[in-house]
Amino acid sequence: MKLSNSWSSLLLLLAAAASTTSAEYTPPTTNYDRCLTADEAADITTALSNGVEVDLFPEKVSSDQSVYWEIDYRSTYKILKNTQDTVNTTYLLYQCGLPEPTPETHPELEGITFDSVFSVPHTGGLLVTATTQIPNIEILNRRSQVVAFAVSENLVSSPCLSQQIIPAGKEDGSITFLPLYNDTVIEDYVTEHPDTLVLGGAWDTDLKMKNKVIISDVGESPEEALDQNRDVNEAIFEWLEVYGSLFNEEGLAGGVVSDTKGRYNCHTDNAAMIAESRRELRDVEERRLEEGSRPVVLWAYHNQDFEGNDVGWDVGECPNYYCTYAKHCHVEMLNSTEGSIDYWGYPRMTDEEFLEFGKNADVWVYPSSDWNRVSTQKMFYLSQFKAVQDEKVYDYQMSGESAWFEQRLAEYDTVLLDLCHIVDRAVSTDPPHIRKWFRNVYTEGVGTLGMCEDPEEPYTSRATECVRLDDVVGGGDVEGGGDTATEVPAASSGSRLAVVLGAVSILSVVANVAFTL
Repeated sequence: MKLSNSWSSLLLLLAAAASTTSAEYTPPTTNYDRCLTADEAADITTALSNGVEVDLFPEKVSSDQSVYWEIDYRSTYKILKNTQDTVNTTYLLYQCGLPEPTPETHPELEGITFDSVFSVPHTGGLLVTATTQIPNIEILNRRSQVVAFAVSENLVSSPCLSQQIIPAGKEDGSITFLPLYNDTVIEDYVTEHPDTLVLGGAWDTDLKMKNKVIISDVGESPEEALDQNRDVNEAIFEWLEVYGSLFNEEGLAGGVVSDTKGRYNCHTDNAAMIAESRRELRDVEERRLEEGSRPVVLWAYHNQDFEGNDVGWDVGECPNYYCTYAKHCHVEMLNSTEGSIDYWGYPRMTDEEFLEFGKNADVWVYPSSDWNRVSTQKMFYLSQFKAVQDEKVYDYQMSGESAWFEQRLAEYDTVLLDLCHIVDRAVSTDPPHIRKWFRNVYTEGVGTLGMCEDPEEPYTSRATECVRLDDVVGGGDVEGGGDTATEVPAASSGSRLAVVLGAVSILSVVANVAFTL
């Protein structure tokens, strides 16, 4: 059958248009923060059909410290895998505005089973199943997408969520609180709200639920990290990049991860330099310490059962995240798996055992919120501990009673600096570092995360910027001399390092970095 002249002309025009479109296709320089328009989708489809190389995700991430996730980027979609041995889930994330990839249209997908398939950036609702997920959502500026919680409302510490978004949402019906540990209720909610993405956890019972992504940040193993020479705190926070991939925000997430890691490593290096210089100063003054002698930290709290009965002292065990902090601050962390009390299979120490174990510690971190109760009930007993006598006991309530469990994983660099600060392993800055987590139970009241002025405002980091001590001491034009303190500006922060410049040697400089020798 012969085509009429008009049809022939139309086909020629379409062919010419297709050729022009593919020739003019320009890859994006950043990931799309929205769905593609119909015209954009048509242009990309044409470019692909004409053999043009397409990459819709120029901003990519890959794990460094975590070994539990990986992302395989393709031209118009990405494959996210949670490789934790107890999870093993796979997700297909395709660019919103394009058709869902299938083995028929993408033969390379043949034989791959996906636990969930959804378009990105995800623009629908978010169902939160753990408070540790909240900081990641806020860092990515996705508060407004939270529509449901499967957590207790009183455990939400985020100022913008707890003070404004949740109260307003409960009033107008846009926020729902679901019963805890009930997969059936969550499934029913997703059925009624199919555009909702469920953020699950490593220990969920239903790992394969539709519209669910398992986040294994708190599932990162301290033991495996230690064996493989990885940092468990860095590994946990790298999961922010997985959150970012759900919204095509790899650029933002990767930048925050990199900046936080930079501060963490800077604080670590400064602590090492301070610790070494203090040892050398003592040697110079012929007050040589015994090998391995360092400030000693006790990490322990008093345990009660649900009926208020004493069940002994819960003592820190290594490896664990706090042991990693202690290592970076160059202090000794007391740890033990001993204890004559068996509490649901976990050892607890008696008062006598605990006194012998921890009485000589220089600093006591009490990781609970009931120090007042314990100190009242056991006043005479506790007076035998050196840390109590010196009033160097700290709990985690500088930002409130529950914030530690919600926020600290996202502020691991600040937790490190706080610990180094209370054991005299932190550089003195101007303005000074204000601890965000560890509160002196004798001199400081329970703090808060502050007030939310505008829930639409982007997340603001509370971190103290870090100036490398070796950079300040080791070179550069620094004015001043004698016994005067010279303030050195910190890059991009306004925080300044107060360094006393009295002699050329590093020992003389560090000797005056505002801590007791």
